[in-house]
Amino acid sequence: MVVLGVVAMAAVLAAGCRSAATDEPSRPIAAAPVDVEPSTELAKRCLELEKLALEDNAAIVTLRALVTAAPRRLAGSPGMKSAENWAMEQMLAIGFDRVVAEPVMVPNWRRGTEVSATTSPRAMPLRVTALGSSVPTPAGGIEAEIIEVRTFEQLRELGDAAKGKIVFFNRPMPRIFRRTGRAYGAAVPQRTNGAVEAAKAGGVAALVRSMTTTIDEHPHTGAMRYADGVAKVPAAAVATVDAEALSAMLKEGPVRVRLELGCETLPDTQGHNVIGEYRGSERPDEIVVIGGHLDAWDLGTGAHDDGAGCVHCLEAIRLLKAIGWRPKRTIRVVLFANEENGLRGARAYAAAHEGEIKKHVAALETDSGGFRPMGFSCSLRGAEADRIERLFEPLDQLHAGMFLKGAGAGGADISVLHARGVPCFGLWVDGNRYFDYHHTAVDDLAAVNERELALGAAVVAYAAAVLADQ
Repeated sequence: MVVLGVVAMAAVLAAGCRSAATDEPSRPIAAAPVDVEPSTELAKRCLELEKLALEDNAAIVTLRALVTAAPRRLAGSPGMKSAENWAMEQMLAIGFDRVVAEPVMVPNWRRGTEVSATTSPRAMPLRVTALGSSVPTPAGGIEAEIIEVRTFEQLRELGDAAKGKIVFFNRPMPRIFRRTGRAYGAAVPQRTNGAVEAAKAGGVAALVRSMTTTIDEHPHTGAMRYADGVAKVPAAAVATVDAEALSAMLKEGPVRVRLELGCETLPDTQGHNVIGEYRGSERPDEIVVIGGHLDAWDLGTGAHDDGAGCVHCLEAIRLLKAIGWRPKRTIRVVLFANEENGLRGARAYAAAHEGEIKKHVAALETDSGGFRPMGFSCSLRGAEADRIERLFEPLDQLHAGMFLKGAGAGGADISVLHARGVPCFGLWVDGNRYFDYHHTAVDDLAAVNERELALGAAVVAYAAAVLADQ
């Protein structure tokens, strides 16, 4: 969830994916002249897709159904199994030509008790949540003096001063950046690697400022990692309003904090990538993948992250069928398992389809929420990027004509395909509010605007159709 593109930067940094420097160059989508025009008929139908999406208003109905059927769907959980069943039923109801659930072994981490407070110089409750994959605290919790840092370099410079202490990483997401994904990428390493760096310094736990520019009462969870040969210490995120208060208290003198986490990691269990195909009329063996991730963190219902992306893809096929558009190539919707804490679904998909990767002519991911669509990032460069940009020009009619060339993988789940040379696209939305909800209890249906969600589905439908018709 890149110096790849800005859209994908945060997801790749958080998930530890390879950089663009190790990837194969994206191969051309089709051997066609640079001055190719988009299909006149399809260009006209672009507005029809928008009108139908807004009039039917089916996208929000579908999202409501998902978050009702599976409000808690972290990989390995019973809720994820409910989500998989729901997705297959939805695809069959829409009329996909082929629907299948492909097995993948996924992690099975559960959160439990989450309690924290300062104990001296005065008591102050801290709103915290365990970071994904964290080990628990010992029974009864940990109480220790807390030490505040902004960077890993600052922590290292402290030498032995961090030994036996809770390390408080308090680097805010930079407000100066216009793109919130860039701000996330600048701050998220403290969440991803904070526990490792705290342990190296002799710390007993890591407490990380939540990844948001908003000062609010909601702790934001997210993925973190441990390193071989380094002690595993518990890690939690603290709400930004409490991070501010804690920092102010530390300016007055030493502060002690108690932290208790009851999370646990169970043995890996079987999950599934849910896959549905809208079969091509002329070259059905050639594939355009569109996808999002079906799993979601367990604090909210994952309405934006990534229920919206799943709905974009499902609704895209419904819209194309509704206007009677059968693409030349097959459009394959992949709802990936385990994006949030492992990318197991992405890797399993690439492994299961290794023999047909060369038949994947494009991959498109939507994992930035259900906000107003603005356009797409694209891994292609040069003349081929210019050609595809021209094909996407009808999206200007939907005020979604932004086209960012040479922007890397476009998303964490399709980064595995990007590494194999598949041209990749990421839906670009107005992300100013995304990190207000990201990985929190307030990522719920009420946070999603039904018109913006519907417009995103129409934009994805057109992009998938034009890529599949090349």
